Amino acid sequence: MAKPATYNLSPEKRTTLDFAIDHLAKQAPKPQEEIKLGAGAPYGQVLVDKQTCTLCMACVGACPESALVDGRDQPMLEIHRAQLRTVRAVEKTCPENAITLAPRLLLAAQAKQEVMLNEAEPYNCVRWRQALRHAQDGGQHAGKLTGHSMFADGGALKRLQMCADCRVVDMMENKERSTSRT
Repeated sequence: MAKPATYNLSPEKRTTLDFAIDHLAKQAPKPQEEIKLGAGAPYGQVLVDKQTCTLCMACVGACPESALVDGRDQPMLEIHRAQLRTVRAVEKTCPENAITLAPRLLLAAQAKQEVMLNEAEPYNCVRWRQALRHAQDGGQHAGKLTGHSMFADGGALKRLQMCADCRVVDMMENKERSTSRT
């Protein structure tokens, strides 16, 4: 016989749903760590093709749950929940098409842990040599993004090789050039 749930409702819907899913998983007659779901399911796992991902971090800005995060001082992409609501914006925002969402419900403890999705060896900012991103093939990411509309001008590609502070300075110094095209 199933035991009644003993958790309280949380003001956060996600937390309440996590409690309910955990409770039901513990009551299952045949416990499972993962349940595959159909296309368009509300839950899934983020998968990153490490050979294609340039760590441009477009996905981090597109994640409405703030589950995807950059490595702060290291060229790294992490997810703070191995499972999140499948948000197609994260998948569609990736300029390299390196992200796919696998519809599934993870029930093991690992579903709530941080997972490193991609990382690379750092290289230095081209403007003032602060350790920045990865050294794979010396700017491989810029070559992959050359045809993408977000990086149509050479200045935008050059900014990919700069630290966050230098990017802002460069954008302000070249503001007239970028606004004259629009």
